[in-house]
Amino acid sequence: MLTYNLEQRNDEPKYYYIYKMIRRDIERGKLKKGEKLPSKRSLAEHLGISLITVENAYQMLKDEGYIAVSYTHLRA
Repeated sequence: MLTYNLEQRNDEPKYYYIYKMIRRDIERGKLKKGEKLPSKRSLAEHLGISLITVENAYQMLKDEGYIAVSYTHLRA
């Protein structure tokens, strides 16, 4: 499961911090192309944040081509 320290985000919105951390993991190869990402709901519960926060982060990643949605799966 993806784990990020939200206290390190300074004044950034949570969704933007999550977006940056996942993007960094993809760019550094920690998340491989085609690797299944956690569901929005499970990541939100794991990090103790709202579902909307994760939805916003995933949407930014999708808009920029970092992830693709395949029906019910999100992949790096």
